[in-house]
Amino acid sequence: MYFLRPIFTLLFFLSIHNCVSQGQLVMDNDGYIVITNGAYLVIGNSNANGITQTGTGGRIISEGEGNKVRWMVSNATGTYIIPFYENGEAVEIPLTVQITGAGTAGATNRIDFSTYDGNSDNATYMPSGVTNMGNVTVPTANNSAQVTDRFWVIDANHATKPSVTMSFTYVDAENAAPNTLSEANLRAQRWNTTTADWDGFLFPPIGSANTATNIVSGVITPSADFFGAWTLVDFATPLPIELLNNTILCNENNNVVMNWSTATETNNDFFTVEKSLDGINFIAIGTVNGAGNNTTIQNYSFIDHNSTNGISYYRLKQTDYNGNSKTYSILISQGCQSLSNNSIDAFNNQTGNIAILIEANQANEYTAALYDAIGKKIVSKGIKAEQGSNYHTMDISQVNAGVYFICIENESERITKKIMILK
Repeated sequence: MYFLRPIFTLLFFLSIHNCVSQGQLVMDNDGYIVITNGAYLVIGNSNANGITQTGTGGRIISEGEGNKVRWMVSNATGTYIIPFYENGEAVEIPLTVQITGAGTAGATNRIDFSTYDGNSDNATYMPSGVTNMGNVTVPTANNSAQVTDRFWVIDANHATKPSVTMSFTYVDAENAAPNTLSEANLRAQRWNTTTADWDGFLFPPIGSANTATNIVSGVITPSADFFGAWTLVDFATPLPIELLNNTILCNENNNVVMNWSTATETNNDFFTVEKSLDGINFIAIGTVNGAGNNTTIQNYSFIDHNSTNGISYYRLKQTDYNGNSKTYSILISQGCQSLSNNSIDAFNNQTGNIAILIEANQANEYTAALYDAIGKKIVSKGIKAEQGSNYHTMDISQVNAGVYFICIENESERITKKIMILK
């Protein structure tokens, strides 16, 4: 059993070695440990009392991704508390991980914990493997202003990871300007290493913030979603709304129809459809109510009953409850009298192919191309569509699992759809 007061010898020891305990690490009356230079403190006791606090408790200062508490939890369950401390602000920031479903013991059976802060631009100090502060739809975006200035790395090294419920304690100063987030909106969000995305589609920001205690709690995480890198984000501007597709076609009355779908929505108030005859000056021609907060696919449609012959330009604008808005790319209509009025769709048929469906009023030629999350073309093919119903496939048997986008186009039509490939 270890008691930490005073701590000067242990502090030097931890900065150059690994510290292993088979019993309990007892932290008593403000004793503290500083982990530096990529060292790690190993807790060999798999039980939740492997770190025990008495008196006024103790503190562990990490402040670096590689400065870890390594807890050999094996297949145990319980509530594990890591008493992290932010030394610069003199604030306790404990991390609580309640293991509700045991992991499958493998070669290591451990969870590594670390946390650290930086400046207001989180993109300059992201954890290893994290490539952006945007999302798979807009990977070049930097949403650091809506993210607290801190990361947590919680790396479970089990054969099958445990299921957990977590609570994150944050620092008020790390939410301050130039950040523009709302503290009450803070939720936990994790980086998915499989899709290279903060994953608002599959795993939207979760938990609830208590602004009095500075804790985001109730972060329920199944085994499959227990990835390593975490942060806290303003859920009104998550890392953001997922627009699956946005297309324009002509209906039987020769009116332009805009169709779009969302995979997830957070605080989505309404959409505005805008139109231009020159591609520069746009006016609003109608609105469609959003679904508010939603994690299932929603389909929307808007008909321009004043469609004109010749080229017209359309774009979609989305507005949150708080008034923030985002405008999507421009779509071009050649005029419904000249378009072929075709129906185009694509989906993963889960047999190693993407199915491509074209309902054509006349024969035409298309190009179908699959792009990865950073816009790199993975595979493409030409498609000859005959008048009537056409069914084609694109071989994806050699494409890795992840999130992709398929674009099907010719000289007058273009659709883009999000495709999930699972292996």
